[in-house]
Amino acid sequence: MPDNLYQKLAAGRALEKEGAEQEAIDYFHKLADEYPDNPLVEFEFGGAYDFAGQESEAIPHYRRAIELGLPDDELARAYVQLGSSLRNVGEYAEAVNLLTDACARFPQHRALRVFLALAQHSAHQPQAALVTLLDTLLMDTDKLDGYSRAIGYYTDELR
Repeated sequence: MPDNLYQKLAAGRALEKEGAEQEAIDYFHKLADEYPDNPLVEFEFGGAYDFAGQESEAIPHYRRAIELGLPDDELARAYVQLGSSLRNVGEYAEAVNLLTDACARFPQHRALRVFLALAQHSAHQPQAALVTLLDTLLMDTDKLDGYSRAIGYYTDELR
């Protein structure tokens, strides 16, 4: 990918950080016209809508970015953002399914697990949400002050 495109993507993200939400959407719309089949452009275009609180408009761009073939680092982020957007528009079951599949593909990605727990909670699956969060905590047993065994036991009881 040309360095020029990375600079263009960074310029669009800068608009978001400045709070120029509509300008960022317009910017990424033009960039998508310039690079019509680029997965990173589609992902950032979706992100501009998402950042502006327009999740329903972000969803098709995230889906297209995934279909076009994002690299793994961005793919995991796309799953987080798509799953979160689906949850925010009330598509709880779809969010849970998508994030469950994404967690299987990226088992060490903690943000995916946390967003899965949020989707599970929204889908009225509080026990599953708690287990997902506890499993995420258990990924760093050294940070549990010696209680990882007990937490693991109670997590298994909840399953």
